[in-house]
Amino acid sequence: MAETETQPKPEMPMFYSSIRPLDMERDGELYVSAPKDFNFAAKTNAIPLLVDEFPMAAAHYPIVFAAGPSPVPAAVVGLTNDQNLFLDDAGQWLGGSYLPAYVRRYPFLLMDDPDQKQYVLCIDENSEMLGKQGEYALFKDGKPTQFTQSAMNFCATLRQQGEATDEFVKALKDYNLLMNNDAQVDMPNGSKLQLAGFQVIDPKKFDLLPDSVYLSWRRKGWIGLIFAHLLSSHRWQSLIALSSMKG
Repeated sequence: MAETETQPKPEMPMFYSSIRPLDMERDGELYVSAPKDFNFAAKTNAIPLLVDEFPMAAAHYPIVFAAGPSPVPAAVVGLTNDQNLFLDDAGQWLGGSYLPAYVRRYPFLLMDDPDQKQYVLCIDENSEMLGKQGEYALFKDGKPTQFTQSAMNFCATLRQQGEATDEFVKALKDYNLLMNNDAQVDMPNGSKLQLAGFQVIDPKKFDLLPDSVYLSWRRKGWIGLIFAHLLSSHRWQSLIALSSMKG
């Protein structure tokens, strides 16, 4: 996004270091606690977004599309490599700012089990949120607890929204609405920062969409998403202000 890779490492999704399926025998006495901080999200400047999040995220972050064969919508949280400006010195998320679902999902993750032809709820076993003591038991009486079931349902919902997000992005690509938007930012201290590696919707091409396509997209709720994305461009100034405050 800004002098950095915006895509998670191919071998492991961003934030995660050791993913494995939940197992009752292995995890029968395991607990999960709410995060004491969000330092697991400190070393990134862009967090993936789902289309359902656009309206809330646009009020706080620039929304861009990480460049690549399959562009990924993302909330920009920093201007330089490995810097999340929305974390304070204690690792807490900036008060009043929207917390992306990708962050709220951690340390859980829903993955495919091709052998069983179903989804499996997994965890990052290296997460500091897991332990032999904690707030929420994962299993009780040999069964998943309500907390675990809620985590499964949340991950499943995000999976469905991910499919809707893919459909939206594919339509943007099909109509050639995404354009590279490398830019140079003038910082208050006089330095210049080169931003690269992301795309945005071209408003001129959007205005030229055929009426039939526009109406179809309006019925799907996509027009509001596009306006949310375009309006989010005003949030770049907020990032510059946060960067200046942190020195």
